Formats: sequence, C-alpha cells, structure tokens
Amino acid sequence: MATAQSFADRKERQLVFRLTREMAEAQFARADRDRSQRLWQEVAALELDPERIIHLLYGVADHADSAEMALIDGSWRPGGPSPRPGRWWAPGLGRLMGRGRGGGHRSAPPAATPGCP
Repeated sequence: MATAQSFADRKERQLVFRLTREMAEAQFARADRDRSQRLWQEVAALELDPERIIHLLYGVADHADSAEMALIDGSWRPGGPSPRPGRWWAPGLGRLMGRGRGGGHRSAPPAATPGCP
C-alpha cells in the first residue's frame, strides 16, 4: 500500500509543478489575468492547497528547474499558519475573502479638528 501512496504523492507533485509553471507563465511572463484566474479555479477544483502553489511561485527562481522545485516543495509544510484566522486569499480576485470587519455605524462621533469650532 505504501507504493500506491507514494505513486499518488508523486502524481500530485507533478500536477502541482505543472500548475505552478503554467501559473508563473500566466502571471509573471504574460500578465494574463484570465488565464491566471482559470488556473486558480483549476487548483480549487482539484482541491490542491493554494498555499503550496504560492510557496512554489514565490520561492523558486527558475520554475523550469525540477530539482529546485522539488527542493522548495520539500520545505513546504501543509497546514501552516494562515495570515489571519478565518480568512483565505483569493488570488484571482486580488483580495482577502471571509469574515470582514464591520464598517457600519461608529459608536463615537468623529474627533474635532484642533483649532476649529
């Protein structure tokens, strides 16, 4: 059974590397927003960890170098701390999603400017 698991891990790693390379091409080389969004949707549909892709995107200097990709991917730890609890990054949208802070009614009036009546 260990062989089947290692085969599945290897296939997932190959898929992650392929998506990362395509993402780097779309985002960094071509600045193709539509292609980038489609790739992020594919990452979500395949239920891959977006943090792993981001780790490889920004941690690898040459995405064509499989050895460097493997080295950086080996340092990635699943379930690492997120930037803010209860929030997740939506790369295609360019903003944080999730529970936001209330921006409605303030409990105190705005402060008066010094020297103004």
